[in-house]
Amino acid sequence: MNLGPRELFERICIASGLAAMVGPGNVRRALHNVGADSVEAARVEHYRRALPELRLRMSIYLPPQEVARRLPDIEALLGA
Repeated sequence: MNLGPRELFERICIASGLAAMVGPGNVRRALHNVGADSVEAARVEHYRRALPELRLRMSIYLPPQEVARRLPDIEALLGA
């Protein structure tokens, strides 16, 4: 699957299961912490490196079983 930066970001936000008010900000912060200064600059490698932090951020808002259910969907988007 070859998605553009914006579409990949949007799909990951949806796959995270986080509410629209918190999901994009959490994904952006996780990306920023691994060196992607913007959504447009983020590549698949950034998302892969950001997965541990994104998992932690998701666990603040979602029950553990929901995080575990959603992570494979995110990994599939990344080809991981």
